[in-house]
Amino acid sequence: MGAYTCIVVVGVSREKTLVYVVSHRGGETLMDALAIVCIVFGIGGIVENGPLAYAPSAALRFFNRVFFSTNARCRAFGVVTATVGMALLLPFGDGPLAGFLHAVGWLCVGLGLWCWVLPDSISAIYSFFENSMPAPVLRICGVFGVLAGLAFIYVGVYIV
Repeated sequence: MGAYTCIVVVGVSREKTLVYVVSHRGGETLMDALAIVCIVFGIGGIVENGPLAYAPSAALRFFNRVFFSTNARCRAFGVVTATVGMALLLPFGDGPLAGFLHAVGWLCVGLGLWCWVLPDSISAIYSFFENSMPAPVLRICGVFGVLAGLAFIYVGVYIV
């Protein structure tokens, strides 16, 4: 085994979520749960907003076709969103970043419930934004989304 081999240890208690990336040599903790969630959020932000910055109309058509074209797909999107939100409701400790992720978790659960109960309204809102926003505005939103993803990765790797 090399010097960079890592083992992921997972456990959940009432006070804190215990997810650590532990070094193979010496057993020192390299990352905790909050850092891992920040890195995953950052990668998700880059993957979601990168196509929007590059080709906004094609990205919106893809999102519409994959997620919002039928009620069943919109409900499936809602279930996945609510599941991600419930994962964010796990206790990550104290601090402003943990509180922010907890609030985002509640928003994700609410959005997932809304997608599951009223999929037609979500599709109508999405089609309104798809048809009314010009491409330069969408590109700027995509660039800001990619920058936010990079900021989340930076926070997860260097700050937390």
